[in-house]
Amino acid sequence: MSIIELVTTKIHNNERITEDDALALYESPDLLGIAKIADQINLKRNNGNVFFNINRHINPTNICVLSCKFCAYSRKPGDEGAYAYSIEEMVKKAGEAVAQGATEVHMVGGLHPRWKFSYYVEMLRAIKTAYPDLHIKAFTVVELNWLAQKERRTMKEILTDLCEAGLGSLPGGGAEIFHPEVREEICENKVDAAMWLNTHRLAHQMGLKSNCTMLYGHIENFKHRVDHMSRLRALQDETHGFNAFIPLSFQPENNDMGIKRYTFGYDDLKNIAISRIFLDNFDHIKAYWVMLGQEIAQLATRFGANDLDGTVIEEKISRMAGGRSGMVMGQTELENIIKKAGSKPVERDTLYNVRYPEQLRQGACSQNPEGEAAKLNAIENKMHYGSNQLKEMNIDEMSIDEMNIDEMSIDEMIYAARNSSLHDLGEIANNIRNQHNAEGLATFSIEISPTITKESTIGDVMKSIASEMKQCKEMQGVSATTLKLDLAEILPCKDEFSQILEIIWATKQSYSELEITLVSVKGIWTIAQNENVNVKDVLDRLQESGVDFIQSSNLETETDLTHSEVTDLHAQIHSLGIKSIAKVELAAPLKGAGEPNWQSFISRLIHLDTLNKKTNQLLGVSIEISDSSFVTPAEYLRAIAIARIAAPSITNIISPVDKMPSMSPVSHSTHLPKQIPTQKYAPIALLMGANDLGQIPYQTLDIKGLSEEVRATGYHVSLRDAAFVPTAAHELGSLTLTQVLAHCPAPLESVRL
Repeated sequence: MSIIELVTTKIHNNERITEDDALALYESPDLLGIAKIADQINLKRNNGNVFFNINRHINPTNICVLSCKFCAYSRKPGDEGAYAYSIEEMVKKAGEAVAQGATEVHMVGGLHPRWKFSYYVEMLRAIKTAYPDLHIKAFTVVELNWLAQKERRTMKEILTDLCEAGLGSLPGGGAEIFHPEVREEICENKVDAAMWLNTHRLAHQMGLKSNCTMLYGHIENFKHRVDHMSRLRALQDETHGFNAFIPLSFQPENNDMGIKRYTFGYDDLKNIAISRIFLDNFDHIKAYWVMLGQEIAQLATRFGANDLDGTVIEEKISRMAGGRSGMVMGQTELENIIKKAGSKPVERDTLYNVRYPEQLRQGACSQNPEGEAAKLNAIENKMHYGSNQLKEMNIDEMSIDEMNIDEMSIDEMIYAARNSSLHDLGEIANNIRNQHNAEGLATFSIEISPTITKESTIGDVMKSIASEMKQCKEMQGVSATTLKLDLAEILPCKDEFSQILEIIWATKQSYSELEITLVSVKGIWTIAQNENVNVKDVLDRLQESGVDFIQSSNLETETDLTHSEVTDLHAQIHSLGIKSIAKVELAAPLKGAGEPNWQSFISRLIHLDTLNKKTNQLLGVSIEISDSSFVTPAEYLRAIAIARIAAPSITNIISPVDKMPSMSPVSHSTHLPKQIPTQKYAPIALLMGANDLGQIPYQTLDIKGLSEEVRATGYHVSLRDAAFVPTAAHELGSLTLTQVLAHCPAPLESVRL
């Protein structure tokens, strides 16, 4: 029995999973299977409601007597960037939050050597006096213990005085990782696990609710995580005082631990899902968008999380450590990303009292909002998923020709796109993907693209190519595999088609080791109009000049062309023996939570699939977002799966990592190798049926980092050429999954299990 089957059986029998079970889940590569369990638990417990609050973080000071290795926030007195708010400043910030509808202020900071306990009491009393209805969630155990030591008073006395001054609940910070062999390495002078747990136990006994956290993605291993959550589960059994569990992903900048990368999106989502399954006595699992990023946080609501925290407004601790999510999200933005993940946004207060009960989704929640379970089940059975008969047939051994996906109508596919669970769509899509790529290989290419201006000569173009090839090797440690010539860029610079042909011919002669991809199917159509010739004449001349492949451009939309016009252009390309890559764009309203235009998206895919069955010359389909559209990661991953399902004959479904939708305001780290936000969830697209991450400009991101993200999902990774032939897997490293996820070559072993 697999660990997924074992855990499913235990949950069905209302049996608690063990620490060994949780460890086996961490070691399992079946993220979608784990996520499906977590999502079902979450739906049963929270009925598809995802909570948020209107809050503000106030970090009173970053001056701190401690020097924790992982901390990028603390400063010593007199250091550049050190600050300490006055009480008047904190009251003002609280007032600004109340004016914006906040019901909570969250206050944590450094251990200021000159601030007395009376100062903390005074700050709480001043805020509470000015805004009596405002809930104050404040002070980690580390801060409380520091105050108790300075005052030489008991923790109970300290808490009593703070509560009288206005303290409403405790945050969960300072927990980090409980096990001493990790704790002593990353924060040796902080309170130990026993002190942290005992303080929260005392708070619960005094009637104070609290949160709990776990900082992961540094030097800990899976056993340490399970040990940490086990101690929290035991205390929750005893007191029932925790509001929520909050996994905190390690932020890598400005630390003394030598870690120079963000956590993997695959690991973030697995961590959320396992915490939902293991922490069976917690109602609320929070996806803290400030540290996870908006992309992973949204996806986490389908992996077991039911809370996104709140508006935050000002959060400095993770920001100073390299957080890329910004310090504020508006209420409308929060609500929209929750809705577009298929959940119901519900505003809460700190203690999870629902502010507007009419927001709650009532009754038993179905993944299908219309409750037409039988209809959805019938459609999924057509996609060869979900029936006992199918399981006996062993879909992995079936050929695509034997699958009855062609029997599905467009309306049925649209219904599935809207209503099937993300995990089910992924499983269906992967069954099809495995027919093309059973070895589990993920590919991408590194492209260079010469600078071409109106003044550029052939010599200038050749120099530009040589320079980019050198820079690519120096920056990434690997050679570029593809040379891109984008007609959308060249046409405004070169009025004469003959000039374009000269550039292509000269490039082909000078750099035979690079495969030339001419980009812009639409551009060919434009040239034909400009030259007053037919498309075939343009294609003939391009083929003579040495063009190997033609694909759609990222710089221009094709939504203004009909499905027939697009497929006709590709058909003419194929008629000359030239292979092509198509682009299918998903469109959605730019504002609000409007759903994507699945009708147009699926129709174009079906047209292309029909074409490929005739010509077998369509190398792949790139799934992209239409201009002026608001498409979220959850919707985009659905689109990837639907593309694989609607076009099963097409070998390569491409999820171009630099073109996937992003919601985080910071594009990449300023101090580390470039890691764009989409890099964290791009490998999840591989679990949804994609097999390629596109042609990546060498300046865009860290290729080694992307390769590790892919390896973390369990896929092999390789560079490829323009024809999707693997070329350089050995150059991308060979870290094991355990090494990649643990961030250290020799994970610590001595743990309590």
